Amino acid sequence: MAFYYAVQRGKKPGVYNTWADCQAQVKGFSGAVFKKFASKAEAEAFAGASGGYGSVGGNGSKSNGGSGYGISGGRTGSSGSAASSCRNAADVTSASASVPQGPQFHSVSDIKPEDITSEFTGVDTEALAYVDGSYNIRSKKFGYGGILMRRDGTFETLQGSGTDASLASMRNVAGEIHGSMAAIRAAGKQGVKSITVFYDYMGIEMWADNKWKANKEGTIEYKAFISEMRNSMEIRFQKVAAHTGVRFNELVDKLAKGSVGIL
Repeated sequence: MAFYYAVQRGKKPGVYNTWADCQAQVKGFSGAVFKKFASKAEAEAFAGASGGYGSVGGNGSKSNGGSGYGISGGRTGSSGSAASSCRNAADVTSASASVPQGPQFHSVSDIKPEDITSEFTGVDTEALAYVDGSYNIRSKKFGYGGILMRRDGTFETLQGSGTDASLASMRNVAGEIHGSMAAIRAAGKQGVKSITVFYDYMGIEMWADNKWKANKEGTIEYKAFISEMRNSMEIRFQKVAAHTGVRFNELVDKLAKGSVGIL
């Protein structure tokens, strides 16, 4: 079956016939927006919307709208997996309206090897992970949930929590950063040399890449951890729009809530 790769924001917006051609237009382009379609008409409509085909919005700036697959932006709800969409680097309102086609996971036991391998479409790192954080206001406990995936279809579930007062003051953000750290640490123990971390809280990437100032104990620790791990591992980040039906993101949200006793 032929697919069409629509670049809405990239070096040269338009519709491409191969993933390689699409990737050439978006790799290294900040705020790139792109997606895979089975219909050329749909691809052309997507590429021409909100910043496509050289319009004013196509300069790589990030929007604050809905969701979409991306290099460093959100993921659209059009399929719930990377297999049916390219990555997109901005949160795109026009890409958020469609409903996920893949069934949602009720628990980790629902995951099949093919669910894991399909997530690597458009991802060229050795491993990938989804992470999320949560906070229980009654117990003042922060926690995280995550899933570390390998190309062979295997995965590792990650959960943890804490009550350290200095970290708990950050509420769910403490869980978010500790989830990212847990996934990267677990990947390192497996000998992984490159990983893409999918997250739904922007600080995960911003503090790691020194785009936000780290001025709290937790964020300072996180920034230092990422810096140290990057001496032996390539670490990339991709934003996921929260609560839009991206099924692995929804699942790690459940794991994060479970870690603090909310579910």
